[in-house]
Amino acid sequence: MAALTRPAVVVAAVVSLTVGLGGCNGSDQDETVSAPVSTGVAGSPAPATSTSPAQPATASPTPVVTASPVHRTPSPSPVDAITAAVKSEPTVARDVVVQNIRISSIDSTWAYAGAYSPSAGGAQAVLHRTGDAWRLVSYGSAEVGCGEGVPAAVMTEFGLDCPS
Repeated sequence: MAALTRPAVVVAAVVSLTVGLGGCNGSDQDETVSAPVSTGVAGSPAPATSTSPAQPATASPTPVVTASPVHRTPSPSPVDAITAAVKSEPTVARDVVVQNIRISSIDSTWAYAGAYSPSAGGAQAVLHRTGDAWRLVSYGSAEVGCGEGVPAAVMTEFGLDCPS
């Protein structure tokens, strides 16, 4: 009985590869014929499969070696990086939720974020990007961005103003 099991597995594997790799070739689609495949094992159902003019797949005696892709740690999205920069600041409440993140369309090295903390209330943040890192420049509920070197046009874009 064991001698019949191994050929049945091989036949099933070859049929699966032939069907999977051969598929239908354009106009040959209408010429596909269903044919039962018998495994010769008593009591097991005979699976049905389709045959096609494609050549059966065969195993290569030489192993095929492929290069694996280089795995790089993806850099965080700007939203994630800005959120992390705000949350990592020691003066910001631990329960803060960062929201309404906007990157300036005037100068993409500047960003704005709204923040809310159940324990500390609402706040605004202005951040500046140098290289790949976002740094919190100003944080609070009043005069955010004032005297911090934020360009006037960026302040206006973010809806922030400083007293005269």
